[in-house]
Amino acid sequence: MLPALLRGTPVRGAAELLAFATECAGRCGAKGAVPEVDALAARPASNKTVKNARHLREVLR
Repeated sequence: MLPALLRGTPVRGAAELLAFATECAGRCGAKGAVPEVDALAARPASNKTVKNARHLREVLR
């Protein structure tokens, strides 16, 4: 579900969803790339959504 919400322009509240996903991934030890998260994390912006995408990307590595 998260990838669909991040395609194109992320939905409102995406930063909070990414923070929750990061917490869940960290707790359960999830690993693996999510292309939509990687694409969002690669953006040059420094807003909360992009920062949270970068954090999730690192947790999933």
